[in-house]
Amino acid sequence: MSTDVDLREFVPDSCADLLERTDGELKSALPELARDRGRMGEVDQAVNALPSHHELHRGDARDLSMVPDESIELVVTSPPYFDIKDYENGTGGEDQLGDIDGYEAFNDEIDRVWEQCYEKLVPGGRMCIVVGDVLRSRSDHGRHRVLPLHATIQERCTDIGFDNLAPIIWYKIGNSSLEAGGNARFLGKPYEPGAVIKNDIEYILLFRKPGDYRSPTVAERVLSLIEADRHQTMFRQLWTDITGEAQTDHPAPYPASLAERLIRMFSFVRDTVLDPFAGSGSTAVGATRCGRDSISVELEEEYFEIAKQRVERERGTLTNYRNVSVETFR
Repeated sequence: MSTDVDLREFVPDSCADLLERTDGELKSALPELARDRGRMGEVDQAVNALPSHHELHRGDARDLSMVPDESIELVVTSPPYFDIKDYENGTGGEDQLGDIDGYEAFNDEIDRVWEQCYEKLVPGGRMCIVVGDVLRSRSDHGRHRVLPLHATIQERCTDIGFDNLAPIIWYKIGNSSLEAGGNARFLGKPYEPGAVIKNDIEYILLFRKPGDYRSPTVAERVLSLIEADRHQTMFRQLWTDITGEAQTDHPAPYPASLAERLIRMFSFVRDTVLDPFAGSGSTAVGATRCGRDSISVELEEEYFEIAKQRVERERGTLTNYRNVSVETFR
């Protein structure tokens, strides 16, 4: 989806000498740059000036025919969480994923999305799925148990052909009242044995489509570089520094800062990021912040409008807002 842009023109003057370095020299020069906060600040400013294009499609995630095959470098998404999200009075129809009753039937339908994501990804492309397990309380379902949604998705995506990678554990509390049906950290009698631990974590599942590793240009590498301290925080398996968002605009939100982090971790500038379950648009907002294009698909009209407004609002905060375009399709 990216238009032709000479990224060399966006590399800061303080880093321009890197464009002429050999691969061998870059092995030490790029880590040196990552540790230089001053120059990395200039790189961040350059990334904020990059043009980007963002498409918002109102449609069903099970039909991604508007996206060409092997045109997406990264998928970042969070699917509906089987049978616990409140999409009442929605406009998606009776067969929307959040309304499917049977666990196996739900996963059969959601497999159609993962299969298409596999087709849309370039060889070597990544997919990040933010998902929590489903705790079924005794009061509502007769006994306490957990539906291992993250494990089911891992197994099924592996069957599709993805390489399953080590996941990230996201410790967040913002959605605990919805995920588990209350605000306490447990279900049971206070201070007595036998309580049931509630859901305070979500899994960020990481997958890779098999294929060769890419060879980005020097300019792409410089502009996609992650500052050293930030890299240490990002590439650890337990995340505790990002809290969940309140369910103000959407019953299953995740913060744009989380999407932005994943986009920076697993893509290069000017890549295209796909979110088949756009919700209120967190992935698209994250993409605008780091010089990536995005394609978002959302079924519900209300959330589609919220996503559009959020992306437009984010666009207005950027220094390159004239170079950031937003296009909607219904």
